[in-house]
Amino acid sequence: MLSWMTAAIVGIFAIAFAPILPSYSLLLAMLGLASIFQLHSRSSRSRVILAFVLAFCYAGLYGHWRVALLLPAHLSGSDFVANIKVLNIPEERLGFSRYYRFDAMLTELSCKEDIQDSYCDSSQPLLDRRRVQLNWYADSPPQQGQVLKGAIRLRRPHGYQSPAAFDYGRWMFANGYSASGYVLHPEQVVYLSHRSGFSFNSLRQGVIASLGNKLTHYQHGHIMAALLYADRSGIDRQQWQVFSRTGTSHLMAISGMHIGIVLAWGFLIARGIGLLIPRVNSLFVGAGVALVFALAYSALAGFSVPTQRALIMAAVALLAFCLRRNISIWQAYVTAMLLVLLVDPIAPHRAGFSLSFAAVAVLLFAFQGRRSGGLLRSIFQSQWVVLLGLIPLLMMWGYGLSLISFPVNLIAIPLVTLLVLPLLFCGLLLLGLAPPLAEHSWRAADCLLEVLLHGLTWAAELFPQFIIPSSYLAFFFASVSILVLMLPRGVPAKYLALIPLLAIMLSPSPRPKHGSAWVTVLDVGQGLAVLVQTHSKALLYDVGPDFSSGFNSADAVVIPALRSFGIDELAMLVISHADKDHAGAAPALLKEIKVGQLVLGEALERVELPSIYCKDSYRWEWDAVQFEFLMPEKGGHGGNNASCVLRIRAGGSSVLLSGDIETDIERELLAEGRDLRAALLIAPHHGSNTSSSAEFIQAVSPQQVVFSAGMNNHYGHPALKVLRRYDNIASRCWSTAKHGSIQFHATAEGLRVEKIWGGRRYYWQNERKFSDNTDEICSNLHSER
Repeated sequence: MLSWMTAAIVGIFAIAFAPILPSYSLLLAMLGLASIFQLHSRSSRSRVILAFVLAFCYAGLYGHWRVALLLPAHLSGSDFVANIKVLNIPEERLGFSRYYRFDAMLTELSCKEDIQDSYCDSSQPLLDRRRVQLNWYADSPPQQGQVLKGAIRLRRPHGYQSPAAFDYGRWMFANGYSASGYVLHPEQVVYLSHRSGFSFNSLRQGVIASLGNKLTHYQHGHIMAALLYADRSGIDRQQWQVFSRTGTSHLMAISGMHIGIVLAWGFLIARGIGLLIPRVNSLFVGAGVALVFALAYSALAGFSVPTQRALIMAAVALLAFCLRRNISIWQAYVTAMLLVLLVDPIAPHRAGFSLSFAAVAVLLFAFQGRRSGGLLRSIFQSQWVVLLGLIPLLMMWGYGLSLISFPVNLIAIPLVTLLVLPLLFCGLLLLGLAPPLAEHSWRAADCLLEVLLHGLTWAAELFPQFIIPSSYLAFFFASVSILVLMLPRGVPAKYLALIPLLAIMLSPSPRPKHGSAWVTVLDVGQGLAVLVQTHSKALLYDVGPDFSSGFNSADAVVIPALRSFGIDELAMLVISHADKDHAGAAPALLKEIKVGQLVLGEALERVELPSIYCKDSYRWEWDAVQFEFLMPEKGGHGGNNASCVLRIRAGGSSVLLSGDIETDIERELLAEGRDLRAALLIAPHHGSNTSSSAEFIQAVSPQQVVFSAGMNNHYGHPALKVLRRYDNIASRCWSTAKHGSIQFHATAEGLRVEKIWGGRRYYWQNERKFSDNTDEICSNLHSER
């Protein structure tokens, strides 16, 4: 049984991580051949093959269906008119101003009149009854269940493709969204009706709203909400950083541990009552009530992947216990994984799926068949095993690792599971019976959370978190080392496996050789951020944008990239000019990263660090790499033309960073006879037609040119005319919108492309038609991956 279930799981995983989807004809052919083989052979091998093919075909069909729901890539950023049904209670968010976010179901969606497209001319409505995520930039948001008609702007799910950055596009696809966007002109929407029909989602949202109003009276009500019904929206960025740095983020996600507590409570309470009732099998009563308790708690949490896994494993274990049957724990584990994957074949793209199933697998592997050494010893060993076993996955998902997480979890987990959660559940149960007692219970939980947060904050400040550089080779050696360390006691010399593991964890991050430089153009959407590394120094040129929602590219992209490269201090930060897409995230960066020197193209607000201006042209050298600002002698420019132009010479190659300079500055630099030749050019002003004149391009003669621009940006960057100019001199074109972050190495052997973080990695990214003009001009754009 395990063999065919494992084969089915492998089949679903194969599709989930495939770069392209197999065609319908191929799926049909595979299914036919597997069925014929099964009918002819009727062996265990043929059953395993049939299970694999069935799961493979099922996941493939599911993938085709999900891709068909996505907003077409070439319509991303377009405006539509639709009927919008609000699916949940709008969540209040704070950025530069207050706004709201909610999930919606779209019906009767049509393109606005100014869009001419074959999709819009179709008689079938676009994305009819598809789930989207919308922002509402006004007061008085709509209520759950309301249906309104209005104009919306939608974007296809797309995330930053940068080292260690959170892939928002992948998250949206994995969570079932077809697009994201916002309501245009909220004051002009027309309210059609209010549908208050019963549904599980409406019931859950109603309960959450009622509990949320009661929890607002407590200092840590937002954390209590996360523990009770998985609403983590109230946890601010600073608190998440504390949880992340101490390895306690898992406590805020309702998982198997939380379900197990509820299950145990329900079983003990019900069985105790059942023993008092004659002619009642207290064992069955306890199991039934326990499962009901766990089911209700999982429903309150929205049936997340960890709760699904825990529920299925609990149901199998309780059934076996009641029937007094011996069922392999691995059989329950594999059954749970297969059922979760059948419900959602995209689940492997959720970190929660990987980490929750991996944690259970690690515990089963480490403790199956071994004697328990007592409660305290078991707690100690289980925490140590999980911490050790999850290191490879933390590496691959880009999460940090903190040495303090082991002792912190030894205290935090018992405190939350044995004290805080029981008090919260008592309050929940007593809410309708004795509200004053419920209030006392929740107040006690609030006091314990205060103690916990003080301790976690102290630990986070005392012990910094570090990110282990991820590579397939490091992942392999770390996994093998951990498996050896978890072998049963008595295996000779297994402690030697610590050597490669410590080597991976403690080895310094790679650095350029003396005289060489690494230049990484980070994908920050419509903006610019370029990291330059020498042997001992690091320089950041621009930091990308921030937005009115409070989101910024420093937190999302730049800081994770710096930490993944082992950089905790910048020798220099250059902000080319004050435009938001280049300097907007500077305050957020300066809060987290120490900067030795700040160089500006023009004055910045919200930045208090002492600075100098690049207009005072000067040059310097780091590790035999020369840096020089090339600024027009005339000066007096502002806006885009105030941009710092930085030339870097390393290993016989030059790199030119030009900010947003326009043709006026290009002509001034040429008239002054500046040497602008460079093997790598970061295209001025993201490829705008106001820059990159033919004379400037000829003077630079770049082998490689990078356009740092957002996917389907409404500016039309890079412009067709600009692309043709670069194509005329055979420059190789790159686009962060397509390729994500790109790293170049300037060495004694010349300039080469070292690594690309983006591209079409998964099948839902394999969209043929893009609005990026590089498709039409730079044919070599597709040949480099």
